[in-house]
Amino acid sequence: MKRLMYFGLGLVLAVAVAGPMGAVVQAQVDPTVQQVNWAQAQPVNFGALRSHLAAQDWQAADAETRRILDLWIHPNGDVLGTPLATNIPPEVLQALDQLWVEASDGRFGLRVQQRIWQEVRDQNSVDSAVAARVFGDRVGWTRPPGVEDPTFIAGEWLTESEINYSLDAPVGHLPWAGVSWAKISEILSVQSCGSCTIDAMYLQGERFSRHIPVLFNWVATVIDRPMPQVGSWQRAQLARSIDLRSLYPNSQCPVRAVSSAISPSGAVIAIGSYSYERSCPTPGESALALWNAQRGNRIITLHRGPALEAFSQGTPAQEPATEGDRIVGDVANAVAFTPDSQYVAAGMSYGVVRLWSTTTGEQARIFEGHKYAVRAIAISPDGQTLASASSDQTIKLWNLQTGQLLRTISTSANDGIVHTLRFSPDGQRLATATQHNTLQLWDAATGQLVRTLVNRATNLYPPLPLAFSPDGQTLATADSDNSVKLWNTRTGARQITLKGHSAPVRDLAFSPDAQRLVSSDGTTARLWNLQTYATDYTLTLNQSVGHPIQPQNLGEVAFSPDGRTLATSTLLLPLVQSEPIPHQGLTLWDAATGQSLNQIHDVGQFQFSPDGRFLLAHGQRVQVWQPYNSLVQ
Repeated sequence: MKRLMYFGLGLVLAVAVAGPMGAVVQAQVDPTVQQVNWAQAQPVNFGALRSHLAAQDWQAADAETRRILDLWIHPNGDVLGTPLATNIPPEVLQALDQLWVEASDGRFGLRVQQRIWQEVRDQNSVDSAVAARVFGDRVGWTRPPGVEDPTFIAGEWLTESEINYSLDAPVGHLPWAGVSWAKISEILSVQSCGSCTIDAMYLQGERFSRHIPVLFNWVATVIDRPMPQVGSWQRAQLARSIDLRSLYPNSQCPVRAVSSAISPSGAVIAIGSYSYERSCPTPGESALALWNAQRGNRIITLHRGPALEAFSQGTPAQEPATEGDRIVGDVANAVAFTPDSQYVAAGMSYGVVRLWSTTTGEQARIFEGHKYAVRAIAISPDGQTLASASSDQTIKLWNLQTGQLLRTISTSANDGIVHTLRFSPDGQRLATATQHNTLQLWDAATGQLVRTLVNRATNLYPPLPLAFSPDGQTLATADSDNSVKLWNTRTGARQITLKGHSAPVRDLAFSPDAQRLVSSDGTTARLWNLQTYATDYTLTLNQSVGHPIQPQNLGEVAFSPDGRTLATSTLLLPLVQSEPIPHQGLTLWDAATGQSLNQIHDVGQFQFSPDGRFLLAHGQRVQVWQPYNSLVQ
């Protein structure tokens, strides 16, 4: 099946093949690229245009259409720049066309004009400027031979006042694609402007030759395109980017995000980052900041400090001697929000957990007691308990309201340092995973070990994943034999082993209804039906099979909160093919069918917001992507 899809700001032709055994998506870029971000554009109110057309006030309708289109064709009112027809969102073109066609009984409208343009272009395929002039003759936009130009600058193309605003006009006469005479008059009225006459003549002449071919090629491309449903990820929109470099204006070092979390309300994003590289001439720095998810601007910087490698740390040490390549200083290794979104906690490289108010930015509490860096934190679903794991081989449980240490769980040094903490949805269990792939289940109330699920699968990298089902009854883990195992969270008993992967599983995610499980080994992702324990379908995650360079795919997976969309890490060939080396990206799939919906290039880790309104993806900048939202009102 061939499908045209929109990825961010460019039009991409993708070929998708989906079936019970998997799906592959390949993409190539179209030379048409937008220079505005549709996701950030304001919705267009078509109320005035509907009223004018209903009254058959063609002149007012034409002016209103031009006002709507000029927002994209001439960004910032720059009528002298190249007219950017491909900026016009497809749904805006479709809505305009439908209103004009219906009001004129098929006499006027963009699709009517496009059909005429295609006929003319087929007959004048060599010179688009000649074709544009012939098109103008056909639709009545040019001056008949022998008719004098009353303005002495308009030349062969009619001005706004000469357009025929009636149903007696030639087919395709409206809406007109010229520039209003008011704007041309404004240019001509400028005193001491040697080029103003030339500028005005351009707007009434050469601009048509440049604008018409691009406009109607774009109309042909999008006019009959089925538009996604509002809220669909079929046309993901890059809404905004978060520039972490703004935190480090004087640094010459690369900037890396080390931790991130989205508040349960979906309003705030917390990102811990650092700017450091061993060969960098400027000192390393670190920061933790809160960002507005809707606008992408920084709300407040909660914490700042140095960043350096552990092998050069001072006294007392923040990491044990075996962890010399870790970045320490004041780095926020892990962040988490409270369920009510009122507070954000950060596990710091200097061995404490700090808690801040998200509304005031003031520190509310500090949890001290670890000897070394805090690597992972988790907050219980009821907001009462904070768990922290440190490279000092302990897990500590704290009363989040008072700061009191409730209990300390000691782990074996042979098992490795805990890097993942997960509370079960009911808060009764705590799951942990270590760098040596020891996966364990604990009683959160007593701190007692319920079961060691996987024991020291040290030969595997990246670390084995684990995930609780939304109903809290099941814990899924990967194992060293490339299988997925399901465990009873109350008893720790193994329920079933799911086999099918030929490589270590890198990530796991349950669907929101707990009926399905997706697992990824970086090459394929399998969607398991938890009623039958069979694979519903397998997805191919490497677009560049056979390429001599094969980067390691992160292998992350996630369901959207409504369960309708599945996101997977995917190796993608770049849109610009000058260096066709696979890059890390992600693919969005229809979770019910396994059909690909969209691709996002050059991003790594990602997560859906809890309310499903956006997807946070880490690339050169932290990107906020949104599902499709129509601009038509």
